[in-house]
Amino acid sequence: MSKNLLFFVDEGGFEDFTPLFIEHGFSVDFEDSQRKATKLAKKNDYQVLVAEFSHNPEFRDRVSNIESLLATLEGGSPEAKIIILYDELNQPQLDQLKARYRMDATLKFPIDKELLCQFII
Repeated sequence: MSKNLLFFVDEGGFEDFTPLFIEHGFSVDFEDSQRKATKLAKKNDYQVLVAEFSHNPEFRDRVSNIESLLATLEGGSPEAKIIILYDELNQPQLDQLKARYRMDATLKFPIDKELLCQFII
């Protein structure tokens, strides 16, 4: 059985971890559009989600950019490991999101690659 990983990057500005994920035996879907990532989560079964968390105070009814994606993943791939990458400035908003959605790991920038590897396997 192949291992599928969805890697969602919103703003970027950090290393592309796709080669690292492939090295660990994952088939990787990389997406930088939240809507397209959510569509992928609806039609594919993922063992791991690695997603960049961001917060914009202009969001009216949401805390973050990944709420729809997390909700979709809960329904379609409920066993998936969820790993969130975030900027420490957004810790209060991430804490709000953690109260609503399951997360297996949260890693703040700069990302420790060894720690990331520990969480994906």
